Amino acid sequence: MSEVRRRARSPKEILGNLNLLRSAFLVLLAGCQSTPSTPPANDYVLVLLKTGPNTTASKEEQQQLFAGHFANMQRLAGEKKLLVAGPFSTPKRDPDLRGLFVIDAVAVNEAERLASTDPTIVAGIMRLESHPLRTDAPLRAYLDHELAIEAQAKKEGRKVEPVEGMRGYVLLTAEDGERAERELADLSAAGKVFLWGQLDGQRGLALLDATDVATCETLLGDLRARLGPHVLDPWFGSRELTKLPTMTR
Repeated sequence: MSEVRRRARSPKEILGNLNLLRSAFLVLLAGCQSTPSTPPANDYVLVLLKTGPNTTASKEEQQQLFAGHFANMQRLAGEKKLLVAGPFSTPKRDPDLRGLFVIDAVAVNEAERLASTDPTIVAGIMRLESHPLRTDAPLRAYLDHELAIEAQAKKEGRKVEPVEGMRGYVLLTAEDGERAERELADLSAAGKVFLWGQLDGQRGLALLDATDVATCETLLGDLRARLGPHVLDPWFGSRELTKLPTMTR
């Protein structure tokens, strides 16, 4: 009986122990329920469209083929396969560069099968060069957003022209993707990098808030010397791409 009395605890001590147990449980529960600080990345394929071997097609043939080119792009977008598309601008580091597609496919051969339905590819006006692309940018949500805009225009009886709502950007491709991502962190935080992705498992790709190369060089400033080997390509795409960083994933 005396041993029991020695081990007894006051109500205050018992309450203190219960509070400690409760705090430990809440910490453990929070750890179990925590979510990643960044959204998961998805795998796509970046398809570069380059000048093909057919350089003898007449002007009329080319007009027909490019009408089919835009119609095919609309079809692929409607099937949720073509997420992003747009032409390169000047000055071009590679004179053969014409445009790009981002295809919602994991395998390069599947992406090329889809892109090869383009009449300009079939006719040899353009050819394909494909690269695996991994990014956490909400590209599927972006496409849904674009399709909703087109649907609203159709409802209002308006025809959306291919160049409507386009603006200039600059695509930065860096050989050392990890290094470039670190150096661009401040610009990303400032909303000047609309998309960041990994190309071919090592290189980095950034869609920058610059309408031309000169503007981009000013934006990057001294960063260019720290990025390592990289190239800048002027490109035209939808203005809605500027909303990528704030879109719900």
